[in-house]
Amino acid sequence: MRNILSIAFIASLLFTGCGNKWLEEAQPSTSTESSEAIKSAREAQYALNGAYDFLRNYEYYGARMTYYGDVTGEDLQANGDTKRAAKFYLFDYNKDTAPSSLWRFPYRVLRNVNGILAFVNGLPAEGLSEELKDIKGQALALRALAHFDLVKVFGAPFSKDNGASLGVPIELEKHNSSSKPSRNTVKQVYDQVIIDLEDASKLLSTARNNGKINRFAAQQLLSRAYLYTGQNQKAFDTATQMIAEAQKSASSTKGQYFLWTNEEYSTVWSKDFTSEILFQLPIIKTETGSDTGGPGKDGIGYLLWRLGYNDIILSGDYMNLLKADPNDVRHKIITKYTSKQVDYYYLNKYPGNPAEGETPQEADIPVLRLSEAYLIAAEAAVKTGDNTNALKYLNAIVSRANPAKSVSGTVTLERVMEERRKELVGEGHRLFDAMRNNMRIERKAASHNSPLLRAETKSFDRTYFKTVLAIPRREIDANTNIIQNDGY
Repeated sequence: MRNILSIAFIASLLFTGCGNKWLEEAQPSTSTESSEAIKSAREAQYALNGAYDFLRNYEYYGARMTYYGDVTGEDLQANGDTKRAAKFYLFDYNKDTAPSSLWRFPYRVLRNVNGILAFVNGLPAEGLSEELKDIKGQALALRALAHFDLVKVFGAPFSKDNGASLGVPIELEKHNSSSKPSRNTVKQVYDQVIIDLEDASKLLSTARNNGKINRFAAQQLLSRAYLYTGQNQKAFDTATQMIAEAQKSASSTKGQYFLWTNEEYSTVWSKDFTSEILFQLPIIKTETGSDTGGPGKDGIGYLLWRLGYNDIILSGDYMNLLKADPNDVRHKIITKYTSKQVDYYYLNKYPGNPAEGETPQEADIPVLRLSEAYLIAAEAAVKTGDNTNALKYLNAIVSRANPAKSVSGTVTLERVMEERRKELVGEGHRLFDAMRNNMRIERKAASHNSPLLRAETKSFDRTYFKTVLAIPRREIDANTNIIQNDGY
């Protein structure tokens, strides 16, 4: 499992930029990121590994993108007003102080993969090797992932106005430092995300590619993009076809994926590249956390660990939701700690692998998990009026959590959202789920007791302007064509 990281580390040094000064500063997307021209499949692979390395950083999926969508909801919360997650949890930022990493790191990924695509697209299409086709497919999928992350954080939900709002600048070419792009619309960005994922799915292998994206992972991301843009039948078809194909027997050219069982659910989080994981970012014990290494102590595992930074805990709202069924297996990945007659609950989805001597500091990051595909299918089925399939795919998750339980009757969107909260907590979905479905976040539990929480941050919907993050001030200063989001 871990050998791929030595290549990734070298790649990040070779292809990520112009030295420490650039790496240390929150450069705007109009700044130059120099790199050697890619001349071979081997160099393209190194550059691709460098892009994955950016994803693993604590300022991207290593922590912030992973917790952002949950601490801005009702189910996770900062364990104190000075904790690392507190600014997001409290919405304690303005146009001058809004964090920049969720803008900066996706654009760094885009620069890397666009360099790869420039190389591959310059070769005769009919002469591409299977290796180069797969490299191109991964680059397209990562470009889609980066644009997807940018538009859902910095753009209004597509459903608000069919994507007419401002999104983010689409970046498809090798970077030009003199370019000063305007923001594309949300629809234009999602259209590009879907084009890239559809193209990637035609190129990618179905073989297991631990630590990297394969066809099944790209198809799950594509089904999510269809869901976010209201293309519900396409979301259902893509998710269910992927599930069916992924479950078929493995071979040398195809991986096999299926849901974890109830029996293994409580222990499988500490294991590497298991049956349900479509795309996971590996972290190695020797990494210390930097732009060229893993997330280190700022990573999501250490933030959620009571013996680590003790930064993020489960809220009373989440625990009240889960306590409705004391036999739900998901209780087994939660640790209760009582101090001064106050109960604190810790989520153990990022424990590290004890068999390799790891602690949560070295926890791998699951990015795409098959459970989400079932919940996408259930949600899409509800929205297309297909109650039979809504029951089928929802109950796969409900009955896995407790084999004695199932849903009957008419499945509502609210019931699917409830199951998404239970199953996907700590994986970065809640804020986006509520906002795209025009639902409210209600922080009702007593655990939400910070004096810095205000009425508008305890109960809000997508009309609250801070549910869309401010464009970083440095970006606007460098590019006068960038318009700030409303309200800031």
